[in-house]
Amino acid sequence: MAEEQARQRDLVPKPSVLFLHPDLGVGGAERLVLDAALALQARGCNVKIWTAHYDPGHCFAESRELPVHCAGDWLPRCLGWGGRGAAVCAYVRMVFLALYVLFLADEEFDVVVCDQAICIPLSLCSEPGHTVLSSVMC
Repeated sequence: MAEEQARQRDLVPKPSVLFLHPDLGVGGAERLVLDAALALQARGCNVKIWTAHYDPGHCFAESRELPVHCAGDWLPRCLGWGGRGAAVCAYVRMVFLALYVLFLADEEFDVVVCDQAICIPLSLCSEPGHTVLSSVMC
């Protein structure tokens, strides 16, 4: 009986989970994204991370175990000296990243986990049946 249930569980397709994060560096939000992605991958989910900036030399080691894709690294991270406008730039980079993934990356996904609320409009643009989750880190 237990073997039959295990066999049936193996036949059920695991969801494809896409994480969108503005800058996959070394910080608390990045740690949370990586831990969630690794936990889902350990449960059999197909996990991908898309980010606007990724430097394999300045990141958590676990990020190298996951498929990380980058789009929009050419966009500025701030508007001049002193880091002015960093929040606006992060917002623009996430808008670009979300639109890139949705229209140009040819990604198939069941669930999207976004680090900023800007990605909520993805639920309006994506195909029916997709789930978009947003976690706002403050």
